[in-house]
Amino acid sequence: MYNYAHLDANNHVIGIYIFDEAVNVSDYILSDTAQLGDVYDPESELFSKAEVAQDPPPSFPNVDLTNTTVTSPNAKLIGNIWWLPKDEPFTITANATGLPDGGLMVMVERVINATQPVDDIRFVANIKDGIVTMQGKFEQSGNYIITAKRLNAGLERIEAPFRLAFEPLEFDAYVSA
Repeated sequence: MYNYAHLDANNHVIGIYIFDEAVNVSDYILSDTAQLGDVYDPESELFSKAEVAQDPPPSFPNVDLTNTTVTSPNAKLIGNIWWLPKDEPFTITANATGLPDGGLMVMVERVINATQPVDDIRFVANIKDGIVTMQGKFEQSGNYIITAKRLNAGLERIEAPFRLAFEPLEFDAYVSA
C-alpha cells in the first residue's frame, strides 16, 4: 500500500489517497504522515501544518466619560470614595461625547476590599445630548464600585460598537446613626 498526498498549485494537501502500486503523478507526493490542509515544502520534502491567519481582534472607539459628578443630600467625597447613607437617593452624571441618545445598563458591583465582587446591582443610565445620568440608591450598606472593565465586558457581550473609558467610581454606603 502506498499513501499519497495530493497537492494543489500552492503545495497544500487537498487529498489523501491509498494505492496498491506506486504512482508517478507530478502533484502526488508519497507520504505516510501528510494530512489534509498541510503544506508541502519541496526543498526539505517535509509537510507542516498550514498557518491559519487570525483576524485581529476588533477595535472599538473608546468613549471617555468625563466631568463625573455625584449628587446626594449627604454624599461626601473622602479621598477617592463617595460616602453616602444607605437608602439615600443619588444621581451620577458624566459627559459622554459621541454616545447616541438612549439607555445604558450599568453594573455596580458590591465588593470586598474594593477589588473582589460579591454581588452586583443593575441600574439603567439615560443618555441624552452627550450626558449620561444614573439615579439610584444603595439599599444595603457596603462598598460599591463602577468600573470601565465591568461595563465594557457587558458591552462586548451585547456587541456594542463602542467601549467606555473612565476612572473607577467607588462608594461606601453606610448606616446612618
